[in-house]
Amino acid sequence: MHDALKGITVLEVGVMTPGKYCGFLMTGWGATSIRVEREFSSGGINNEDLLLNRGKKSVVLNLRDEGDHAAFLDLAREADVLIESYRPGVTERLGIDYDAIRVINPGIIYCSLSGFGQSGPDAMRAAYDMLFQAESGLLHALNANASEIAAPQTYIADATNGLMAAFAICASLQGRSSTGQGRHIDLSMQETMFSLLSVSHGTMRDGVVVSGRDAAQRSLRPANNVYRARDGRHIVITAMSENSCRALFRHLGNEDLWRQGLAIGDSENPAKAFLQEQFAQNDGQHWVDRRDAGELARRAPAGTASFLRQLGGSRADRSGPAWR
Repeated sequence: MHDALKGITVLEVGVMTPGKYCGFLMTGWGATSIRVEREFSSGGINNEDLLLNRGKKSVVLNLRDEGDHAAFLDLAREADVLIESYRPGVTERLGIDYDAIRVINPGIIYCSLSGFGQSGPDAMRAAYDMLFQAESGLLHALNANASEIAAPQTYIADATNGLMAAFAICASLQGRSSTGQGRHIDLSMQETMFSLLSVSHGTMRDGVVVSGRDAAQRSLRPANNVYRARDGRHIVITAMSENSCRALFRHLGNEDLWRQGLAIGDSENPAKAFLQEQFAQNDGQHWVDRRDAGELARRAPAGTASFLRQLGGSRADRSGPAWR
């Protein structure tokens, strides 16, 4: 997909992490992205900038200066997409809001990224990644079986918002190919996180909320769980069917435990105790090697919970868009 967006020009202004990531994805798909940088920026270039601004062009403009403002409008006039992450109301004060830009470029896809949307009682609240993980319920879902909820070490809300923005922009570009008209995308981190959780936590049945019940129960099954190996690494087992669960316990020498392996587990579940004992007998690499051999590889999916530093050279370490 390196050339899927060839010929598309993206203009980034006032963007934070989600907007940078959106532009990064679109650049990886072939678009030309131009970042509008502030005249004076504190803190210098950080690691996020080195990654997410790779392959982009940049220009320094003071949008309160008459000449620089005119230069920005020239760029906007020729752009296909504009991404902005200012606080609600700032673009209007600067004279670069959607209504102003569409006068000079009716086909512009104008994407406003914010924490809580452009209007409403929370519109002006400060927006930080962990806040959205917490308020959406994601942070609890990720720590549901832990004794304490811990601060996350990744920016899931930022990345998801950027990914959703890229998806919405590409859909809007397709729509424009039929109508010739642009549109304004108002996308908040809050609604993005709720949308992400709809897969596991968005269900009602017969008027009763059952959100998260299936996922929560599944996480308590011994055959769908995480176990510590002898060297401290963690082994992830996802034997979710009768066939895969039978294969797992047969491989480990006690097939009779397969039914308990699919039951909701607790400290007294013999299948869980058996798996804990088995995996604690050898290092993580031993289990990786056994995973890749024979019936276990075919029937009982398993893996190791890696530290990111262990992923060098693997597909997970590639610093480009996932879709090729």
